[in-house]
Amino acid sequence: MRAIFSFIFDRLTDPLGLPIEWYWECIILAVVGLAAYIIAYRAVGDLYSDGWIDGGTVGSVLHWVIRLITFIIIWAVTYGVIWLVRFITAHWVIVLSVLGGVLLTATAIITLLQVSKRRG
Repeated sequence: MRAIFSFIFDRLTDPLGLPIEWYWECIILAVVGLAAYIIAYRAVGDLYSDGWIDGGTVGSVLHWVIRLITFIIIWAVTYGVIWLVRFITAHWVIVLSVLGGVLLTATAIITLLQVSKRRG
């Protein structure tokens, strides 16, 4: 049964690559896979300890489902962070200009509010 679940898990997670060099991708996906395994292992262990589940097949199915969902969530967050960093480094002048404009606007609004509060 484990072999079947492992095969399905591998097929579902195999196309989930990252937009970086292959060696970094291998390292990051290995860490993501390890984190997903640990989270699923602990979650199923807690379910056994609390008496919610009983039996190896149920635990195995839950482990692989939790592991898959966790892997996909962590992968999506990682992908988003990598995309954001690449976007910022590619367009750093625009990003700094927008951040500077927002900071300048916020400072102006706060200053105007303080001045109007002192007058009123």
